[in-house]
Amino acid sequence: MSEQNSPDIPQGENRRYSRLRDPFLFRGLATLQTPVGRRLGRRHLTLALAVGILDGLATLTLVPLTNALASGTSIVPWLWTLLVIAVAAFVMRFFATMSSYHTALDFIRTAHMIVGDKLASLPLGWFRSDRIGGLSRLVSDRFMAAGEVVAHIQGTVFRDGAALITVLVGAWFWSPRLGLTFMVIAPLAFGVMELSGWIREKAAERALPASKELSSRIVEFAHAQPALRAAGRCEHFEPLHSALEVDHQARVRELWQSTFALLLNGVVVQFFLVAFIVITASLAADDLLLPLQTIAVIGIGLRFTRSLEQIGASFVGLDVARLVIAESTTITDAPSLPEPAHPRTGDGSGSVELRHVTFGYDDKPVVNDVSFVARPGTVTAIVGPSGAGKTTLTRLIARFWDVDSGEVLVDGVDIRTLGTERLMSRLSMVFQDVYLFDDSLIANIRVGRPEATDASVYRAAELAGVTSIAERLGWDTPVGEGGRLLSGGERQRISVARAILKKAPIVLCDEATSALDTENEANVLAAMEALREQSTLIVIAHKLDTIRTADQIVVLSADGRVSQVGTHEELRNQSGIYRRFLARRKAALGWTLGESSDR
Repeated sequence: MSEQNSPDIPQGENRRYSRLRDPFLFRGLATLQTPVGRRLGRRHLTLALAVGILDGLATLTLVPLTNALASGTSIVPWLWTLLVIAVAAFVMRFFATMSSYHTALDFIRTAHMIVGDKLASLPLGWFRSDRIGGLSRLVSDRFMAAGEVVAHIQGTVFRDGAALITVLVGAWFWSPRLGLTFMVIAPLAFGVMELSGWIREKAAERALPASKELSSRIVEFAHAQPALRAAGRCEHFEPLHSALEVDHQARVRELWQSTFALLLNGVVVQFFLVAFIVITASLAADDLLLPLQTIAVIGIGLRFTRSLEQIGASFVGLDVARLVIAESTTITDAPSLPEPAHPRTGDGSGSVELRHVTFGYDDKPVVNDVSFVARPGTVTAIVGPSGAGKTTLTRLIARFWDVDSGEVLVDGVDIRTLGTERLMSRLSMVFQDVYLFDDSLIANIRVGRPEATDASVYRAAELAGVTSIAERLGWDTPVGEGGRLLSGGERQRISVARAILKKAPIVLCDEATSALDTENEANVLAAMEALREQSTLIVIAHKLDTIRTADQIVVLSADGRVSQVGTHEELRNQSGIYRRFLARRKAALGWTLGESSDR
């Protein structure tokens, strides 16, 4: 994002968004708009106020117009007055509408950018499963819904509010009794509307957790289809059914509470109508109003009532944007990984060192006091039982999280002083779960280094064994969302090709050869040899072909501590975890399926 287009986001402490603090969404929307968008928003609301004042004046013109009709004087001046007001209101309404659309578009675009930039700076620990569904709903549907509020509803509140106040003031000049009626009813109406909005807000808050849980369960249900179908549970996934039932009950409660809130708005409007009719009838009975004047007063009262109804409905509509702002605030106020004010560059050697690193998830320790050095141009294999923290170590080196204590050094300096951009330029990552974009084979490889020449891309593809895939499918063939049109091994090859193309001095490989067939495993292992020639490799693996050629092996115990460090030959002759690991592998290799006698 360029500096001139970068949204000027007000910074603040964590807070819950409140309708009482920001009833018209000024501050909330400002955090998700550019300066240009905020100027457009102010112009839109200013024009909406002007249109409302003109609408109120047009309504009040009925009084002198009917007086002229009743007295037999000329009504032409008042007709011209109405025409001028109508033309001015039309012009201002046009520009207000255009400003509202541009404001809404700015909001939708900027909100996505702000949330996206924030997500890129959050530690991966923030992305819990219960947040993913709500996040997807926020960026796909709710930002659009909030944009509609900005375009259509926010201005309505200002326009009808201005019209209501204009009519109220004008009524005082014409009939103090009517003015007093308006003055009493209006605050009462607004108070009831505020109570109605508060009820709806509480109802929506109570329903939100169930909605988020349902979204998370839907995402889980979609991702887990292979396992569910294998188990015969694709039609009876109990967590999803339970979430649907809970969400249904929450929505029913919200519906009843919202209906009650709307009834309150209707009651106050009807109360106004009854009071207004009674007062108008008393004025007519006292001969203070002529028949035509009575008609005019009824018209003014109906306009006042319509403004009240519109404002009440609009305040209800504003709750949609309030909910979006509240959800966005939980993201934008979440603590990011701190960035250094003056990033360091390091010595450029490609070394990696962990010094007394301790880290855990939700106060549950995973790695404890881990220390080792991966020297430039070497291969370090990390082995250990499941849950020992092997993958966590690679994530800490990539600074997906910050360590609880200790230091992770890259190029001789603490990665917290390198800055994210510098650190990512030094690393390539080949993980077990590979994500490919819905683009061509060559485009997915070029992600590693977008400015690379075609020749460089083809060379990286050849080293990673992707050329054979391209010969079968074509370089420009789309791979589908997430790479679903390719096998897991083929996706892994493309991931390795990206790492080769990037030529990063440090490569992190997490289970790169697990669950691969013989052909794909051979291609990935050959590609890793190519990576070894240009980078420092830190490899998590269980297969001996990957481990035995490492320059050093770091063995973790079940409690996430370094148990042994050495080469394959050194560790195989020592009693400990690694020796037991080799024994289990040897036993597994000696076990084969017998041939069946039934042919």
